[in-house]
Amino acid sequence: MHGSTGKVREAMNASTPRACAPEKLKPVPGFPNFGHIALKGVENARDLGGMPTADGRRIRKRRLLRSGALGEATAADMKQLIRMHDVEYVVDFRSAPEVEHAPDPLPLMAGVEYVNMPVFTEDAIVAAGKLNLSKDAKLMREFAAHPYDTIKDLYSKAVLGEQGIEVYRRFMHDLIEEGAGATLWHCTQGKDRTGIAAILVEHALGVPHEVIVADYLATNLFLDGWVERLSGFLRSMSIAKGVDANIEAYAYAHMAYFDTAMKAMRGVFGSIDAYMERELDFGASEKHTLQEMYLEEV
Repeated sequence: MHGSTGKVREAMNASTPRACAPEKLKPVPGFPNFGHIALKGVENARDLGGMPTADGRRIRKRRLLRSGALGEATAADMKQLIRMHDVEYVVDFRSAPEVEHAPDPLPLMAGVEYVNMPVFTEDAIVAAGKLNLSKDAKLMREFAAHPYDTIKDLYSKAVLGEQGIEVYRRFMHDLIEEGAGATLWHCTQGKDRTGIAAILVEHALGVPHEVIVADYLATNLFLDGWVERLSGFLRSMSIAKGVDANIEAYAYAHMAYFDTAMKAMRGVFGSIDAYMERELDFGASEKHTLQEMYLEEV
């Protein structure tokens, strides 16, 4: 899949995902190209500024950014993020071994506060095949047996697991304590852990559900380099059977995953709002503060 085509994989059926023909993702008015920031060494970097809310306001620019890993960021990339997009606070949702393997470029981040908040324990990451896929053929074969179910299970753990709840609670509260600069959050692809954080932030800001979905799926437009690397790795191993399905499951955002997170929160708490209030200590007052800080009139 090539980003220049402006196409995205059609969302997979929630119960039995399968590959479908690419389908154009509908644009969001006032939010051109889903806020994409073109960087040389960072994939899937996006500014949520311009995203509309249900009450007619929009998210301020240079306040809320999401991206893939920053480890390959060039000096020019970081200069752009810091000087042009006002990044002052970076949240890294990866596990400690992931960070050790590909650390953020702290020498290029002078004046930026960096914090590592692992959403998952190391065991959970390994079980999902997200830590050592590039090294462990046995792990890759195990993952290949049930790729979609493996990733869906991670989404449930992210929103209902003790560590995930603690991290997302801290993340949401940090946002209402930040200054005038921008917060950038990321994991590896900027898809799963980062995507869930974006869902929570956008919901709290009053972004319509269909726009939250569009932003979640827009990840698929900006992962060319990652998909090519993953495809090459899989095809270099003796597991050619099922390679396409593995790429689909691992590399792309799917409605099956989005729906898993929604169902997990609603199934236990009745609504996303109740989940945020009870588990993240983020109720009406906190949402009002968040909206006052990050929204503007059109």
